[in-house]
Amino acid sequence: MGRIGPLMPNDDSTQTTVDEILNVDEGDEEDESDIFEKPWLLEIDNVPDANRIVGRDDHITFLAKNLRKMRTNSVPDNVLEWGETGTGKTLVARHVCERLEAATEGTDSPIVTAYINPDPISTYTSTFRKIAEQVNAKAENPLDVPYQGLSAEHYRDRKLWPVVQREFSGGLVVIIDEIDKHGEVNEVLYTLSRTQSKDDVDFPVVTIGISNDIEFKGEIESRVQSTLQPEHRTFTPYEEDQLIAILENRRDAFYDGVLDDEVIPTTAELAAEEHGDARRAVRLFRNAGEIADEEGDDIVTADHVLEADELVEVELFMEMVKGTPLSGKLLLFALTRLDRNNPEKEWFRTSEIHEVYQTVARDVEVEPKGYNRALELLNKHVTTGVLESKKKEGGDQGKFRSYSLQGDVESTRTGLINSTPELQTLMGW
Repeated sequence: MGRIGPLMPNDDSTQTTVDEILNVDEGDEEDESDIFEKPWLLEIDNVPDANRIVGRDDHITFLAKNLRKMRTNSVPDNVLEWGETGTGKTLVARHVCERLEAATEGTDSPIVTAYINPDPISTYTSTFRKIAEQVNAKAENPLDVPYQGLSAEHYRDRKLWPVVQREFSGGLVVIIDEIDKHGEVNEVLYTLSRTQSKDDVDFPVVTIGISNDIEFKGEIESRVQSTLQPEHRTFTPYEEDQLIAILENRRDAFYDGVLDDEVIPTTAELAAEEHGDARRAVRLFRNAGEIADEEGDDIVTADHVLEADELVEVELFMEMVKGTPLSGKLLLFALTRLDRNNPEKEWFRTSEIHEVYQTVARDVEVEPKGYNRALELLNKHVTTGVLESKKKEGGDQGKFRSYSLQGDVESTRTGLINSTPELQTLMGW
């Protein structure tokens, strides 16, 4: 994802510029950057080589030894990884699983893995469809997996298990990232944990669940805990010196000589302030280079990092609301307006938000949802960490629930406008 700034209304001069940028003559090649040599090293989803991973040897060793049991007819543990954002949970799981697939490829018992990154509207059915899609994509003789029209049982029993049985007899590992954001995670975990009790399944199925919310442990139902019997692993935040090492291990994403000496220390310091978030550090590192590149500068400086720090909040917010229904975004936009117009207030009642939301919806020519649906959408934003909520019991005003933005109001507003075309007409609203 490139650098993000507020979107402006279209005019003729802007349209001409866009047309000029998008025009490609035959024979034209991709523009070469004067800053980046290997930009893919800074992509958030990139799984680096082992020699680029810092401070997670114990977790890697544990997971590798655990999954090795799949190759020796032993029973591996299911695993739940806990820790703040950017502490290496997903990195460790994906790195070990990639190596496991590579180690068993071409053997009599190959192992296949699937990675699921859900959202609040993920369902039991959509999860098994995604697992089936990924497994079939790696199969030599894949089955067709339609996007819709099948039940969860059909995706699972007709499109998934037979392919694993036929082509990946060593078993299946399913990584479910951000399990706390999954709409029906208890049902998914329960089904996966009980798979080997089925008569027609004689291969191991291992689940690795990942969460940023340690309190979500209490949301996992007792029946799921009983069948899953997970090994819990806690990931601690990175120290500033570890963040420096992580960035140094990605220095070769840039050309030699383009990084000022203060870039990496400044980036690490900013990320350390945010609970040692390596993901944020890499994102800042990349964005600083993109800013320098776009501005035609030959050297990436600490000033570019500071500018990137302001923009990364918008990026992170846009990731958090990805997949959110339009009405959910309009509710957030209504809350930003309340926040802007009432700087002395931090909390706003559901009724206040819903009233402003109705105006926003009509302004963008969308039929507003009712109060109960709005309440449901607001509570989903609490689940994803975009909002906080509190409930007031009794008193003269009776029971009511209030909400507060977790992040900066301007970053939230800019992120909503950038990710929601319908809101771009309300930039000055």
